[in-house]
This record gives sequence, structure tokens and C-alpha cells, in this order.
Amino acid sequence: MYIDTHSQETMEHSICDYLHITKEELLSVFDIAGKAAQTEYYLDNDKFNHVINEFIDSHMPGISIDQILFFHLTRRLNAAQNIYEGNNLADLLTKKNAMSDFLKKHEVEFLLNNGHLDLFYKGSLVSLERTYEENVPYLRARFGYNKGREDYCFNGFLLKDLLYKNNYAHELSDVPEFIGVLATFLNRRDIGTDYYENSTYYCFEYCIPLDKVLFDNNENLSYEEKQKYLLNQIMHRLYDYTVTELRYMFDHDNPILRLKDKDTMKEEYFVSREKITEEMLRQ
Repeated sequence: MYIDTHSQETMEHSICDYLHITKEELLSVFDIAGKAAQTEYYLDNDKFNHVINEFIDSHMPGISIDQILFFHLTRRLNAAQNIYEGNNLADLLTKKNAMSDFLKKHEVEFLLNNGHLDLFYKGSLVSLERTYEENVPYLRARFGYNKGREDYCFNGFLLKDLLYKNNYAHELSDVPEFIGVLATFLNRRDIGTDYYENSTYYCFEYCIPLDKVLFDNNENLSYEEKQKYLLNQIMHRLYDYTVTELRYMFDHDNPILRLKDKDTMKEEYFVSREKITEEMLRQ
């Protein structure tokens, strides 16, 4: 069972159906929470959450939310267009696949070494020890040099409704960030150009078990807490629709989802993919 997070309408319907409430009751709690949290200059998020969470607790049914929709933005190489699983960055760069083949064609290879990724260019190990150099701190972070803070994970978003207004969605329309930084670092602009010309921008939709996902800013939530946090975040978005005109709404508060660093998004969780066009990003 999952909450449909494709649009305002599907979220409203799913929330009301799951909590066994009417749309009028949903709007009523938004009114109560908004008035309780409104100060002279801002909305007190703690007070708003207190009202919303009490409402969720009082209406929580016996059925668990055991799945979650996961929207992953990716500019994917055309050579991998029929691959629907999603690899973590370490596997993507060190195992044979379209990405590692593409990089190898440009004389770039990676090997896993004691938890981090060694970068090889034209057969020689590239040092990432000069942390004062531009782009080196970023590459060290992405390639696992910061022990305990590795960043290999496969990530996505909870909400689809305003996703193409997200700043990250616009940034990814070019090339993956690490490809752009790597091309700049190696002074190989052609790597980025070649990647762009041989790839397509997609939104991949997955439906995965809730226990496999981590909320980026609340990664230590228990299974029960995940369910309530999920409902809380969706209700936050639905509240925004009641107080803000659509043209002024953006996607800066869309909860970021991720898998554990070593996990792979399995093909069995794949639902659909959508090609993202420039027109979609300009809406």
C-alpha cells in the first residue's frame, strides 16, 4: 500500500482514503494548523507540525504504508536506455556497464580501494590529495574519501507534482554533476559534450518497499516513524496548495529519498519512465 504522490489530486485522494477522512476535514485541519502556526512574519513549523501530527495520530488506520513512490531524475546514456535498474555510484563506475564503458572510451577508469574510488586517467593514478585545488573536495566526497560520509547512494524524490520546478531538475538537464566536474578537473570538456550528445533526460518512477528507503534529512526514522513522516510531508505540500497560487509554488521542499550506499534499485521496482523536455522544465 502506498500514497500516490503524482499530483495534488492524487495526493488528496490517497490521504483522504487512507485516513478515512473527507476533503472538508482535510481542509479544516489545514486551517487550524495554519492559524495556530502563523506568526506576524512567518509560519512556525513546529506548531504546524504539532497540529498535523496529532491529526495523523488520531486517524492512523491499522493498515501500514509498506511502499513508497520514488522519482529518480537521470540523464542516462542511450546505450543504457533499456536498463531499468539503478546502480549506486561505486558500482556504476567500477563494474562493466554503459557508464564505465563510456568513461573508458575517454581514458578514465575507477578501481575500488579500501572503501574509496581511485581515479585513473590514461592509465595513471590521479592524486586527489591537493584539497585546496578547485573541484578536488567535491570529487573526494563523491568518490568516498570522507570515511563515514560516503556519497554513493541512488537517490530520488517523494513528490512528482512540482518536480520539474526543482532546481536540481534544471541542473541535471545538462549532464550529471560528477561528469561535469570530472570533465573540468581533467581539462576534458569533450567528456561532458559527448555525454550530453549521447544521452536522454528521464524521470524514472519506482515503487519500492518503505523499509528500503531513507529520508535524506531524517535517515534514522523507525518504520512507524517513516509512515507518519511521509504523511506529514505530503500534507505540508497539500497545505501549500491552499495558501499559494500555483504559479508561485516551487519544489524546494520536496523530500529527498535515497537507498543505502551499497544498495541497487532493482528492476522489479520499476514502474515507468518519462522523457523530460525543455518545455516541461519551463512550465
